[in-house]
Amino acid sequence: MVNSTLYNSVFGIQNGGGGRGGKEVAKKVSSLFYEKRELLVKTFANLIFQLGITYYAMEKFSKEEKDGEKDKYNNGITILVFIYMFAFVIILGLIPMPTWLKFILFCIFSYGGGFIFSGLKRVAGEEVIHTALIGAMSIFAIMFSIGVFVLLSGIRLGFRTGLLLFYGLLFLIIAQLVNNFTAQTSAVSKGLTIFGLILFSFYIIYDTNQILQKNYYGDFITASLDYYLDIINIFTKLVSLNSDN
Repeated sequence: MVNSTLYNSVFGIQNGGGGRGGKEVAKKVSSLFYEKRELLVKTFANLIFQLGITYYAMEKFSKEEKDGEKDKYNNGITILVFIYMFAFVIILGLIPMPTWLKFILFCIFSYGGGFIFSGLKRVAGEEVIHTALIGAMSIFAIMFSIGVFVLLSGIRLGFRTGLLLFYGLLFLIIAQLVNNFTAQTSAVSKGLTIFGLILFSFYIIYDTNQILQKNYYGDFITASLDYYLDIINIFTKLVSLNSDN
């Protein structure tokens, strides 16, 4: 059953109809974004910049490999890049550091992501990559809007929601490892990919709710990193769904 209180608070049925309710919602959105304008501007500016670094690196390494200029695209280097990227996320979450240092580390992290995705591009193909890019950004825009709507509706996602999403992520990692080291089936792999796509879409809603609740205290680097991780994970899931390799 639909929560009538939530419906009324959003659409303004108790305040004299949909027209007035629409104005109230617009006022809430305007007030919320005005209050958080500095953090949001910095977060999205850094997010776009870091995604740009990743895309540039992906294109650069893809071209170099295609032209045969460098012979460094092997499993050993890829594993080292993965280890660095994993360590970066752990370090950023546990060790306090100045914003400028976080920014520099984030740039290196994004460049490493481009290296990883250059191999993905080689396997999946140009058209699949571009389709996945558009799809990932579209999903992000939709989920961000839902995240704003959820908070305006009075729903504050807290520790329990984060813990539930973490358990979902843990399950996904373990299930993918088991699937990789056992007899792989296309049905299981596709099911895990779809689950991951849904999971990281919900992460965007959760992260948006957290950012707008002032849980980041002006730390736009961490806020943009959360969004960055959501987007690249959605991107890889879309590539997997649209690729036969």
